[in-house]
Amino acid sequence: MLPFEQGGLDSLCGIYSIVNAERIINNTVSQDSQDLFNKIVQYLESQRSLATILTKGMLLKHITTVLDDVVGDRVAYKKRHFAGVETPDLNTFWTEVASFLNKNNGANRAVLLGISGFYDHWTVVKKISESSIDLLDSDGLRRFNRINCTTSDAKGKRRHVLCPAQTYFLGNHND
Repeated sequence: MLPFEQGGLDSLCGIYSIVNAERIINNTVSQDSQDLFNKIVQYLESQRSLATILTKGMLLKHITTVLDDVVGDRVAYKKRHFAGVETPDLNTFWTEVASFLNKNNGANRAVLLGISGFYDHWTVVKKISESSIDLLDSDGLRRFNRINCTTSDAKGKRRHVLCPAQTYFLGNHND
């Protein structure tokens, strides 16, 4: 029998994805990241959401309120480019993420990404190329190859469903 590891029974990926995105954007030191983590946990407890999030994970509405109410001006630009629109094909989504991350040489930018399919998870895209996305991820995921991704239903080798409507483009500016 193997022991459970941290993350094996909890669903904290949403909180970690927010902290990791803020860390990329602001080059935050560890203590400041710990302080942000603590503030998020305290906020969720005050909203009576903590127990549910610990056991079932964060929904998009939780991500949104934490970004607005806790992260605030630490991340000046917070936008869901695909909110309220028909789900784009993978090419359109990939191009939009690449365009955003590659502005200003990618400095002070991150994409918070909801994924489903093989995983039901929140993660952070830190870099993108024609063939893959590189992640800064609390569960140790490092890269998704484009050939294994989709924005619709997981089928065959396309087992990673990228969720455009649950994607936040984050940065300190939008130029």
